[in-house]
Amino acid sequence: MLSRPAILQRSAASMFRSQPQLSHMYRARNSLLPHSRTFTASSRCNSSGGSSSLKDGLAAFRAFGRPFAKVFLGAILTYQILYWTWLKLETDESKLEKNGEIANLENKARELVSTRK
Repeated sequence: MLSRPAILQRSAASMFRSQPQLSHMYRARNSLLPHSRTFTASSRCNSSGGSSSLKDGLAAFRAFGRPFAKVFLGAILTYQILYWTWLKLETDESKLEKNGEIANLENKARELVSTRK
């Protein structure tokens, strides 16, 4: 039976073995956290002296708050600009149609008045 080349075996083994490296900022911020978490009632009640688990969980996402807000507000601004532009174009088009229809009716009314005389 043919065996896989050694380079493929090493790359597959290293792919499952290693975890991505954390950034220095994240490691420095979370260096005080315990390496293993216990999910017991006593650890939740003892959080009066230290930070709560909710704050620890949110700390990982704190760095993404400002970029998320910028993208979200940019998307809302873009949507509103496109919406108001589309609305303006729609109202201009409907005004042109109504003005054209009114002009046609006025012309018909003038013709009917002139034929009666």
